[in-house]
Amino acid sequence: MKPFWNAIRDSLHHTPALILATVCSLGIAFLWGSNIGALYPVVEMTLNGESIQTWLEKGVDASKAELSRIDSEIAQVRADDEATLAILERHHRHELWVLSWREWTLRSANATLPRDAFSTICAIMGLLMVTTMIKHLLMLSNDLIIGHVSTSIVRDLRMRVFDSVLKMDRTTYQGYGTSGFLAAITSAADSLTVGLVQLFGAAIREPLRIASCLIFAALINWRLLVLSLILAPLLVGIVVFFNRRIRAIASSILNRNAGFHEVLLEALSNIFTVQAFTMEAHERDRFGQATRDMRRVGMKMIFWNGVGKPFTELVGVAMVAITVCAGAYLVVNKQTHLGPIRICDAPMSVPDLLIFFGLLIGASDPLRKLSGVSVLIYQGVVAANMLYGIVNAKPVLTEAQQPKAIAGRHHSLSLRNVRFHYHPSQPILSDVNLDIPFGKTIAILGANGSGKSTLIHLLCRYYDPAAGSLELDGIDLRDLALADIRQRITLVSQNTELFNRSVYENICYGKPEATREEIEHAAKLAHAHDFITNALSDGYETIVGQSGQKLSGGQRQRVALARAILRKPEILILDESTSQIDMASELQIRETLQAMKGQMTILIITHREALIALADDVYTMNSGVLSLSEIPRSAAA
Repeated sequence: MKPFWNAIRDSLHHTPALILATVCSLGIAFLWGSNIGALYPVVEMTLNGESIQTWLEKGVDASKAELSRIDSEIAQVRADDEATLAILERHHRHELWVLSWREWTLRSANATLPRDAFSTICAIMGLLMVTTMIKHLLMLSNDLIIGHVSTSIVRDLRMRVFDSVLKMDRTTYQGYGTSGFLAAITSAADSLTVGLVQLFGAAIREPLRIASCLIFAALINWRLLVLSLILAPLLVGIVVFFNRRIRAIASSILNRNAGFHEVLLEALSNIFTVQAFTMEAHERDRFGQATRDMRRVGMKMIFWNGVGKPFTELVGVAMVAITVCAGAYLVVNKQTHLGPIRICDAPMSVPDLLIFFGLLIGASDPLRKLSGVSVLIYQGVVAANMLYGIVNAKPVLTEAQQPKAIAGRHHSLSLRNVRFHYHPSQPILSDVNLDIPFGKTIAILGANGSGKSTLIHLLCRYYDPAAGSLELDGIDLRDLALADIRQRITLVSQNTELFNRSVYENICYGKPEATREEIEHAAKLAHAHDFITNALSDGYETIVGQSGQKLSGGQRQRVALARAILRKPEILILDESTSQIDMASELQIRETLQAMKGQMTILIITHREALIALADDVYTMNSGVLSLSEIPRSAAA
């Protein structure tokens, strides 16, 4: 529940709007109850054929008569009967208030309403239509204000979630997975929006409507109202029971959404693999199972929500039924008591009872809506747990509160007794030591799974070593700002990541301020310029597709290499970056890298001899142990 309170706290930035929305809710509630109460004089005048003024005059006369009767009784009470005297004086004060209210109402009616009975009824009905229109305008304003506040809060939260994901370390990211983040930013955020709309809208407006009807009903007969609310605790218990059931289902729905997105993303992201291995039927079955799970949980929600509504309405009808039976007994038998219990000071009239029933029925409509509101709020609570869990996730990688700085270009990169493991029982790197002066080019060889890529991830500080340190100019990477480290390093990996934008935008992604000439020069150095201008329909403005699917593997790698060259990093890491490039192009790229030697530190992970020949030193990684090797003669040649 705490994350949902955080969302409510975030709403305090919109306090003026929320106050205005609450004012609208108060207006809606007052007009809801008063519109029902307006039927009282209509019914009374219809039955008696009199105007509102004559009806009010009768009320004034009745109050004066009652005051005279009370004064007479007070005069007859003995001075020592303090209890009876106190009751009569309290009754006298109340009747004085009623008289003053009726006299003020009579003066207002004389000034504004006609004295003809039919014209008065028509005027009241006209006023009822006007107030109904005002009520709906207030409701529209309330919905718009609450909608703006809620969507603004959720938009800000989506931005915070997205920002948190962008800064998240690899370990925490892998714990959630892309599908988990997608479910949070889409389904969970939508559920939170609905929950906040209901909380600030219906959860405030509907109770006020109920209160308005109950207040007007209490003005008619508060004792009968108390009797009608005898089943209220049972009603609250039913609502709580069903809401607990629905809250558990709401949590399950979000979990199923995450699984649904996972199946969907995997199938579509690997569509060519699915088709190449003719696994369409398998993926269709997985997707079908995910949608069946969502349908099953959704049906549970529909069932419990559907069962809850009739129970709630049944108790509400029972409350009205009690009132109908009690009120009918009082009216038919001209009674003021139900057994020993006083219900009213004078027998109720038929119009009194009809309006009282109308007000109770008016209270039942918002009560019915509240049962559905609580469900949506609970869904918002569950969604807030997911969203704020991501926002408040504690990173495994922590930045130094006061990071150190390296003035200008670094001079050396060092690894000191570096150890790393994903699981303590399975070490990946063991006591790796390495010193790389700036401008040196080294190659690292090794079988798959030997720890080469893990070493690269440590250099980019995607992970921290379990023991030992990685240092730039003797400063531990953990003492430097992450942005400082990654601005000095550029990684070109085997799994080339391109954006669904133009070739031009992909090349300048790491250096958006680059000029056209600089971008084309980098493309030429990566030997990408020729295929961009000759093979692509729109040249540098060609959209490459999602993950660069409109380009071949070799073309993608050359675009990625051009992006790295344009950035002019201090440390360039090539992790099998030419694995999909033809031999002739690779030899050309080697010439480019040969010209760049000495201007940056270059780390090469490859099995291609053409690039190994660039290395000043060659190291071999074997089961997490790094050792110096001789440059292969064929590569040297």
